[in-house]
Amino acid sequence: MSPILSMPSQAPAPAIGTALHELAVAAAHVLAALRATLFQTAATRPLSASEEAEQVRALAVSYLKTDRRFADDLFAAANRHEMLHGA
Repeated sequence: MSPILSMPSQAPAPAIGTALHELAVAAAHVLAALRATLFQTAATRPLSASEEAEQVRALAVSYLKTDRRFADDLFAAANRHEMLHGA
């Protein structure tokens, strides 16, 4: 006979409200741990002008085949940004 069936009928049943509360608390802990893991905020330093320009150039490269004029505008903007902000 399985242990569940052999339990005496006088055993106190856990209160449903208590069990639901414990489940809600456990779920809140799991969600908080997931949020902390997935959305870690690292202290990042501001990018320099040359780093910003490099990001724009990388975007421009992605547009070279589909929109050459836009890519050229992005390259020009990156160069102008470096000149204006002293890279």
